[in-house]
Amino acid sequence: MVGSSLSAFSVVKSRKNDLQDLRFLTPADTALLLALAPIILKANYPGILGEKAEQRLLVTIDNQISSLGQHSQKQLQQLFDLLGSSTLRYFAGAPSSDWSKASRDQIESFLEGWKNSLFTLKRTGYAALCQLITMSWYTQPENFSQASYPGPPKIVSPQE
Repeated sequence: MVGSSLSAFSVVKSRKNDLQDLRFLTPADTALLLALAPIILKANYPGILGEKAEQRLLVTIDNQISSLGQHSQKQLQQLFDLLGSSTLRYFAGAPSSDWSKASRDQIESFLEGWKNSLFTLKRTGYAALCQLITMSWYTQPENFSQASYPGPPKIVSPQE
């Protein structure tokens, strides 16, 4: 929920050393992602389970983005910059307040608006945000059980 996003952001913000280890994400990007994650992941998000899960999510997202090509990284950075600017957020249909202060209803309305927009660019931005957060969440072994995934198959070397 947004309350947990607020506390999570302050935890992440207080962990300057952890943020310095991120190669791509800025503090503003992490605030955005921590505000969106509970809405996108719904009941599967840890909420109060907390800071370690949220930190793992941010690190995984950062690693995912860092493994992309420069063009994709640039496009994601432009998306984050758009959603990080209060003026541009307003014109994009996003909450004009900081993401950490946005209500659940405001974030849901923003996501729904982008999901069903007539503009391909908004639908693509929605898909990118949802896929990035969802993939980063469910690729973590700690979260396999939430998706009823037993884990990747074990590779057995052929017997000779």
